[in-house]
Amino acid sequence: MSATKSAWAEPATEGKQPLASVLIPAILIMLPVAIFYGVLFHFITDLPALDDYDAVLGFLNRIVQVKGTTAKFGALLAAQHNEYKLFFGHGVEWGQVGLLGHVNFTQLCVLGDIAVLALALILWSMFIPGRKDLSKRLAFFVPVAWLLFQLQYWETLDWAMASLQNLWVIVFSLGAIRCLLRPSRKAYAGALLLYALAVAASGNGFLLLPVGVLILAMRRRLVRASGWLAASAVCIAAYAYRYNTISSQSPSHGSVFATLFHLRPDYAIAFVGNAGAIGGAGSSTIGAGISIGLGTVLLLTFAWLARRGYCRRNPDVSCCVLFLLLTAVGAAGMRSDFGLEQSLSSRYAIYGVLLLICAWMAVVEEFLQHRNDMLLNNGPYLAAAAAAILFSLCMDEIGGLNLARRQHQLVMGMAAFQRQPEADDGPVPPFAHETADLTLFRARAHAILRESIRLGVYEPPKF
Repeated sequence: MSATKSAWAEPATEGKQPLASVLIPAILIMLPVAIFYGVLFHFITDLPALDDYDAVLGFLNRIVQVKGTTAKFGALLAAQHNEYKLFFGHGVEWGQVGLLGHVNFTQLCVLGDIAVLALALILWSMFIPGRKDLSKRLAFFVPVAWLLFQLQYWETLDWAMASLQNLWVIVFSLGAIRCLLRPSRKAYAGALLLYALAVAASGNGFLLLPVGVLILAMRRRLVRASGWLAASAVCIAAYAYRYNTISSQSPSHGSVFATLFHLRPDYAIAFVGNAGAIGGAGSSTIGAGISIGLGTVLLLTFAWLARRGYCRRNPDVSCCVLFLLLTAVGAAGMRSDFGLEQSLSSRYAIYGVLLLICAWMAVVEEFLQHRNDMLLNNGPYLAAAAAAILFSLCMDEIGGLNLARRQHQLVMGMAAFQRQPEADDGPVPPFAHETADLTLFRARAHAILRESIRLGVYEPPKF
């Protein structure tokens, strides 16, 4: 009891690390991780959903019919899904088929979901740099763990294409920033590799171009900046290879580039604060108001921190915030034609969550870590920890129900297909109500699925 009291009820001292003072916050950090992956792995299934039909099965159907490694690699470079080229996801799927002889969506989903754990490790490496008091560092990280490992962004999870794209691009991007800010040559080489992987995962990886140039220019690393630009040119060339610019999902603009000139500031602000849209896009009026309010607060907070000089004290977190804000601007240009509720979608909530986490990390580093009062008497810390835990538990409940519903729909849709494999009017995977033409989507999905089974690319479980 005395060891626990010394960690939580007395000011921490350097070199004094009772076991309980480290063990208690470590358990509080691991608990949301266990809940998060426990729920995800319970509802995971070896079935495709929505974009998986074209982006995964459709791609593999084409690649297995191409003869020769060079031709297959060319097909990989040319493959495009809507506005994006998914080199990373396609490469993983191609490799899986090469090893197993078929695609397995359970394994792809696990790989996608594990990105959140990698993201947590990157955030931990950026948090309170240089602090030797492990117990207090762990304690302040507790809200970060509960905010990150929760199911508000459930649409991106347990979904092969979405998780490999939307989650790993963040991991690669923040990892690239982390490496780029390190002085060694090995770290710079790692940053270039992670930059290429970020672009390979999703198009918003290109936002590392201005972030990287800014970092290297401010540090007067002109040779490295030249290398960063050269790497960017290679990535742009790979993306431009047989790129179809008339592939925008926007209902008003056929060209990908035309959408960028129709940015809505309210969409960008709501995107920044979309962690406040607890009900997701379904609660558009209330959720939009809360998200715009939270987004405004976060933007003002980051501006105030920048004015205080926080960017110099922790450039890692600051540059990550810049990347996330640029993503919000890019999403506002690409998606705002769909309406403000699109910014509240669960699939984008990971960005709002990360901005909220970055704000908390900055507040801890600027203010809370310097207070010498007892942690159990630290009102702001206790309020933040309690709010994060309550928020996480509520989101796990909502997200778990949505994952159960999605799993049920997937199973029922596949069972109906197996009863009548030649019919094109049976049930379809979830989210299909969002497509412009449900009948066309259903027919295309069934045709791709039949072709995958014929080619031996995919064998769905029997229901």
